[in-house]
Amino acid sequence: MSSSFLVLLVIAVFMGALIGLWLRSSNGEQHSEPPIQLSPEEGQARLAELINSGQMINAIKLHRQLHGSGLKEAKDAVEAMRDGRAPMGLPERRALSDSDTNDAIERAVRDDNLIQAIKLYRDQHGVGLKEAKDAVEAMRADLLQRG
Repeated sequence: MSSSFLVLLVIAVFMGALIGLWLRSSNGEQHSEPPIQLSPEEGQARLAELINSGQMINAIKLHRQLHGSGLKEAKDAVEAMRDGRAPMGLPERRALSDSDTNDAIERAVRDDNLIQAIKLYRDQHGVGLKEAKDAVEAMRADLLQRG
């Protein structure tokens, strides 16, 4: 091998490494700050502030964090709050007793209607989508073990 070939090879490897680092940093693989932990009341108050000040992107991000919703669901909800079609406060909980709701959730799990079970769980307990999904899946596993 000639020395000029080796020099070109070293330059190519070095340039490849620099381009790789640049692409990685431009793709947003930077570490983000951990999400802020807010109570439901504090979260809704902060959400209302963001909407009232016109910070829609931050409001959508916060809605997703608070409610575990998808992007479209959060966007639609924030726009509805902005336009006055939905209240900015916490959603009202259903007036079912805990045992009635738990029975309804268990029935939905036994009927293999996990989406309905997750909705009922979220309504009753006021948690996000991920927390409700995890709880319903744990309930399903428990029911499968018990038979």
